[in-house]
Amino acid sequence: MSTIFTLPTLSAALSILPSSLPFIAKAPAAKPTQPANKFVAAAESIAASSMGDKYPILSTSPLSSKETAALAAELDAIRDEVMADLGEQDALYIRRVYATVAYSEIAGRLLLVAAALPKSKRARLGLWLAGVTSLSLSKILNNMELGHNVMHGQYDWLQDNHLNSRQFDWDNMCPAPLWQHSHNYLHHTFTNIVGRDHDVGYHLVRITDEQPWQPHDRFNLLKIAFLAMGFEWAVAFHDVQISFQEYKQSDEFPTIMRQKSRSLLAKIVRQVGKDYVALPLATGLIGGKRSVAYTLTGNITANIARNIWTWAVIFCGHFTEQAHIYTHLDDNETRGDWYVRQMLGSSNITGSKLFHIMTGNLSHQIEHHLFPDLPANRYASIAPKVAAVCKKYNLSYNTGPFSTQLSQVIRRIHYFSQQTAAEKLASQQAKINKVADEPAISNAVFNDELTFTAESASKESATESATGYKSGFRFVSAQRKRFIKKLPPILAQTLAYI
Repeated sequence: MSTIFTLPTLSAALSILPSSLPFIAKAPAAKPTQPANKFVAAAESIAASSMGDKYPILSTSPLSSKETAALAAELDAIRDEVMADLGEQDALYIRRVYATVAYSEIAGRLLLVAAALPKSKRARLGLWLAGVTSLSLSKILNNMELGHNVMHGQYDWLQDNHLNSRQFDWDNMCPAPLWQHSHNYLHHTFTNIVGRDHDVGYHLVRITDEQPWQPHDRFNLLKIAFLAMGFEWAVAFHDVQISFQEYKQSDEFPTIMRQKSRSLLAKIVRQVGKDYVALPLATGLIGGKRSVAYTLTGNITANIARNIWTWAVIFCGHFTEQAHIYTHLDDNETRGDWYVRQMLGSSNITGSKLFHIMTGNLSHQIEHHLFPDLPANRYASIAPKVAAVCKKYNLSYNTGPFSTQLSQVIRRIHYFSQQTAAEKLASQQAKINKVADEPAISNAVFNDELTFTAESASKESATESATGYKSGFRFVSAQRKRFIKKLPPILAQTLAYI
């Protein structure tokens, strides 16, 4: 696999991934960690018994190879039937969603401008709330039903430039190519595999005992609140954080990181400039300072509303009580095994048709993980067939009301924020022999990477002298290095390679 990408090339390559996910990236399976002694083994036994049937963990498919082959054939038939039936109704549906996103944004922004005009405070508040509601609707639909699904390649068959996964970008801090790498490829290929699917906790919260407990996990409920409110920011930096680990042994590490970091920061500048600078100042020309304040606070509120809603839908689809976590990727995983892992690792949410549209039909998370390139408006029609397949093979089909699924997510986060009795018993041994799946990058480690970066810069400089080719790499100066060291690791990783 080549490690040199231009962003347009990466986007084009990743847009075709959903249909081939079960057959790619067959990485060596990680060997389960063996208990260091009988004391640790006993502690692990206590932990397992304390959880009961909650938070199940698997290392391989629960079905035989013959059963998974038969299951794959049935699910393939469901997919093929829908793909053969795609047509004008599907095109009309997504174009109506596109229009709704545009018109609700225009309406919302006009209402925010109008909110500054009345003399009555009650009238101003009413217009402001109406504007925020309309703008929030636009941003949620843009993020969920439009952006997420279009960038999965669900409508590439229309050959419409506005609905093409290679060209579409959403109203979100994260550039499309970076999201397609971390989500379409990594998340959908390695769903719920600890250490491979980086969406398991988003490098921030512990949601399985396969992730070693850390003292800061006590604050997981607080951290998840901040994650929910700023979810688009977490998604934006997610791929840079992943790539820092994924490519750091590559000779092209600085080049890849520079491309991703520059793309990310350019998108952030555009989004911040649009919502928090340009539009508030533009409305100020009409309604003065009051209009600036109303537009700015309206944009902030709409973005936070979109972030919280998106976080809730995503976490309810992946981290309920019965969402299975896998310890490693099976070397010999078949398409049927992959299907089973998607079904057991995902959860659905019941609700009305409007509710499903507002979730981007990710309330049918099981169907989405089985068929990520299938237009999401078809998930509701195939859900009964998928549920029947699960029942036939004695697999759980996890579904429930939004309130139930969300409460399970919160309870799961709270449960794993605490150190269990078994973990307390094994704490001394863990200090000696602790292996973290995704260790935080300390300043010491980051200093090593900066040194490596400087060495790479020297090599690139020598290459430039010999070939006359300018790579554009910026040497990390001592002053810049001291500044970067004071930043949180994720920001340091990004700024070091601009």
